[in-house]
This record gives sequence, structure tokens and C-alpha cells, in this order.
Amino acid sequence: MDFKKSDNTAFLTFIKLSARIGTALCLMILIWSCATVPGLKDEEPGSFIRVPFVRVLLDESSKAAKISAEKAFAIECLAQGKQNVYYSSQPVEITSRGKILTVKNHNGLDIQDNVGEVNIIPRGSDNRITVNGKPYRGITQILPYGLNVQLINIVYMEDYLKGVVPPEIGKRSDNEIEAVKAQAVAARTYAMAHLQQYPSEQYDLKSSIYDQVYEGSSVEDKLVNKAIIATAGIVVTYEDKLIEAYYHSTCGGMTDDIAHVWDRKSIPYLKAVKDDGACSWSKYYSWQEHFTEKQLRGRVEQYLSGDRGRDFLIGKITDVTISERSPGGRVARLLIHTERDVYRFYRDRIRWVIGRTSNPDLILPSDNFDVIISRDSNNDITDVVFKGNGYGHGVGMCQCGAIGLARQGVLFDNILEKYYVGAQVKKLY
Repeated sequence: MDFKKSDNTAFLTFIKLSARIGTALCLMILIWSCATVPGLKDEEPGSFIRVPFVRVLLDESSKAAKISAEKAFAIECLAQGKQNVYYSSQPVEITSRGKILTVKNHNGLDIQDNVGEVNIIPRGSDNRITVNGKPYRGITQILPYGLNVQLINIVYMEDYLKGVVPPEIGKRSDNEIEAVKAQAVAARTYAMAHLQQYPSEQYDLKSSIYDQVYEGSSVEDKLVNKAIIATAGIVVTYEDKLIEAYYHSTCGGMTDDIAHVWDRKSIPYLKAVKDDGACSWSKYYSWQEHFTEKQLRGRVEQYLSGDRGRDFLIGKITDVTISERSPGGRVARLLIHTERDVYRFYRDRIRWVIGRTSNPDLILPSDNFDVIISRDSNNDITDVVFKGNGYGHGVGMCQCGAIGLARQGVLFDNILEKYYVGAQVKKLY
């Protein structure tokens, strides 16, 4: 796939393809008179072009949205096939009235009522739209969603990454920039591979852990932006297809095969990989969670009650055993023996069953653990300690491992090719 800024034919192709995200994108291009817009070149028949803009769901849980900007902005209102465009430098509020929207100015007076869709477009370059107090690059699209408003950020892929990579990789130093580059490429690959994953929705990705955490422009970091610019358009592929670029915090010594962590088919590039101590600096490289028998019993009963929709008592725990491990050493099957029955839990779900005593709202750091049991003089269990390594599911790139490798001078493409076995790093646009 070849992207050329100087290709006029490609630019026209881009304008036509932009219709998938509404007329607002074209309007934004005109308003951003100083901005650089990437062109696209048509591929061979039977293939398709991935437009490097992404539609991100910000929220759909509120009845109204307060919108402002650093500078002036345009308000595009679409109603019954008609388009009206207004301009403002003052905040506006968009509220839902069921299947329609109302746009009001900062004094509470109607700008337009009975609107089906509103697009807020920043005027001029380097302008941010603030949505409910949080700044974002690109367009903000507002749609009716039941009695609420649905807020969608339509943003250039590289600008989207500026709001994704910082919360994922954390604050990093100059000698760790190759890890930041690797994270940027992994996040870009994930986003590109999931465009139009919700075919019945007006967005491509959610701004939460369901896809990738996206915080907008308030979290932007100079080093991260530098890494994103340096890797612009670069993705990871396997057999010329975008990979499922999963990543996690700390592998604890070894990543794992996706088929042994989740109930999914094995994928050639998501195999168990030795970390060689690259993530040993992480505070989660090793950990312990201590439970009394009563605490552990309560956790299991709470999980089973929620899973089965009724109160569920398991009886006193008599033993906890590991009957199967994954290639990466994670617990694939955990047996909890009680005076009433034996309860079996599998793969990554074990983390939700056990949880933590140190923070009851969190799940177990990882499934890579041993079980240490203490008993009293009657052979009854008094305490159970889960002694483990790592943080996260263990599939794909280990973020702390990537940072450790970067400190050793390993380049970002080599980091990615280490964790995604047999994959290739390529420039897509």
C-alpha cells in the first residue's frame, strides 16, 4: 500500500473515501487550510484502502455534552438532508431529545433544534476541541443515542496514538525511546486492524480497555510524540496481513501462546517467548497475594454467585491444586477442592476468580503463580499464598520487557520481531 502526499489523483480518492465518516471530514480539510492531508493511491482490484483516520467512541452515557475549543470552531448541523454550518468562539451545549439533538449557545439559547447529527470542527491548525472538559484533536461527532448523546472523536491515526501511547507506556526517558516506538507501532497496528470492527456502529474503536485506552491531547508527551512521528505509518504484519498486536505490562520471564491463555485458536506469531530477564526491573516481576481460607472461600463464592445468578456456597476449602500449565508457565487449570465438591477454573479467568486481598477491586496480577498452603494441627487450611510473576495476560509484547531491551540498545523493530514471532515490521503509509 502506497501513500503519497503529492498524488493529486490519490487526494481525490481520499475525498471520496472520506464519505464513510461523513461530510464533516471534508469540511475539516477545508478549515484546516494549513494542515497536511495524506493522499491515498488505489490498489489492485479486489483490495481496499485503509483511510488513516479513526473514529473513537468517547462516551454515550450522558444526556448532554458541553463543547468548547482553544480557538474558534465550526458547528455542522445535519437535519432532514440539509446542512447548516455555524461558527463560534464560545462554548456550546448539545442535548438529546430522544432521536434528535438540540444545539444551544453559551447563554442557553437555541442555535438549532431537531438535528440528527452535529459535527464540531476546529478552525485553523493545532486547535483542540474540548469535550466535557477534556481536549481532543480532530472532529467531535455527536449523535443521538436513546435518551443520551453519543460522542465520537474522528481523528488522524497519528494524532489518535498521541492520546493512546502515554497512558500505555508511562513516562519514559530518552534512553527508552525505542520501547516507546515499539509501543506506538503496536498500538497503530492494533487500531488499523480494528477499523470498522463494529459494522453497525458509527465508530471503529472504544476509548477504554475494550480496545485501547485513549485520553485525548491532555496526556501528550514530547518524547512520545517524537517516537510516533519517527514511526509514522509503520505497522507489524504476518504474511502481509496486519497482526493482532496484543501487549501487556510484564510477562514475568516468558510470554505465552494465545491458545493457552484465552479460548482462541493458536496464532503463529503469538507464541511463548523467553524474556531473558528484560522485564525483571518491573515491580510486578514477582508478587504475592495472601488469603486466609475464609477470604479465599469468600472470593470463590462471590465469583460463582455472580456467574450463576444466585447465592452459591462451596463449603470449606480442603485443597488448592494446579493440574495444568501453559507453555509459558501460566496456570491453565486450577482446582479448588472443598468438602462439597471440586471446582475447576481455566486460563485467564482464574485471575477474576481469585482477585486480590491487597485490593479487592482488582484481579490477580497474572496466572503465572505457585500455590503455597499452610495447615493447622488438624490438617485444615489456614492460609493460601499465591506467589507469582508478571502482570497482565502474557500474550504478545511485554511492555516492561520492551523498555528493558531498549535500555540495552535494542531497536524498536527488533523488539517487535522478538515478541511477535515471525512477524515483519513494514511501512504502510
